Amino acid sequence: MNKLTHKLLAKLNIAVALIVSMVLAGSLGGITYVFASGTSNFTQTINAGTLSLDIVDGSYASVSSPTMAMPAATFSFACQSKIGYFGTSTQQIYVSNPDAAANGWTVSLAASSTADVWASAGTPFDFNDPTASGCTDSADTGDTVGGQMTVDPSVGSIAQGPSANGTTGLSLGSSSAFEEGVTDTITILTSDGTTDIGDWTLQSVKITQTLPAEQPAASDYNIDMVLSIAAS
Repeated sequence: MNKLTHKLLAKLNIAVALIVSMVLAGSLGGITYVFASGTSNFTQTINAGTLSLDIVDGSYASVSSPTMAMPAATFSFACQSKIGYFGTSTQQIYVSNPDAAANGWTVSLAASSTADVWASAGTPFDFNDPTASGCTDSADTGDTVGGQMTVDPSVGSIAQGPSANGTTGLSLGSSSAFEEGVTDTITILTSDGTTDIGDWTLQSVKITQTLPAEQPAASDYNIDMVLSIAAS
């Protein structure tokens, strides 16, 4: 009885093994079986970021309402000039190029409008009137006051940001004065694309403002100046 049982089990094992072999071979009764692979191909896309410009603090956080205060002047019967610096350690001009502008970029400074003036509750003064180097008014559009602003980025200071990719290919602009209809925008920083990925800060752009003679004493003079960036 035991011998018969062993023979039957042995024959059963052979049959099972045969069926398993046929299945693994992919053929059973004329039907082909395809088994799914255990390997999955994962994919990843990294898109270029956006070329951007901002005013940031020392921790690279955006400054919500940036300002630049020119040094106080004293009332004078003669035309005079005051010098200030745009871009400080707590309000840095910041450029970020996360693989967005491979051929370089340009940062410029301009007023919101060429007709703008240093506004005041009293008598305003101009930022783009070249008459007598800004000391008197000419027939420029939109105002009857003198005054002129000169921007000199060449004395500024460029530094690399957290990307630490260096500053090769970056250049400071040259000194230029606003003149309505002639020089409405002044370039302060450019990149030729040599270092096409990175981030940078700019500080200490020299700003010289000419004040007309007998400009009234007031503490509320102000003008909005706008930074912009464009890819080359």
